[in-house]
Amino acid sequence: MKLHFERTDIKEWNGILSSLSADQKQGKVWSRVNELLLVPSRERISVNIYKINKNTKEGDVIVVPGKVLSTGEMDHKISIAALEYSAAAAEKMKKSGCSLMDLKSIIGQKRVSIIR
Repeated sequence: MKLHFERTDIKEWNGILSSLSADQKQGKVWSRVNELLLVPSRERISVNIYKINKNTKEGDVIVVPGKVLSTGEMDHKISIAALEYSAAAAEKMKKSGCSLMDLKSIIGQKRVSIIR
């Protein structure tokens, strides 16, 4: 099946995630992230900060295969990679001490989980 992406960042994520083999330790996580990215943009995941705060604990490493929105507050530090952030969400996350990472640097991390 031929895939067409208008956004270059999704094309880049798809290229990176497709190249990961399923036999790697967290291969299932990355194949699921890739599946969630390949949906149409109107069906893509959007997650508020309060949901991230509720479902994580200090030091967690998470991936959001969609957009992070700014409703809520973070009360602990996490490492997070997302397709995109609202401006207010990025500011709140940085203010609370969270590490906003890109996909390439989060792939090497251990125990990565998906928030959706």
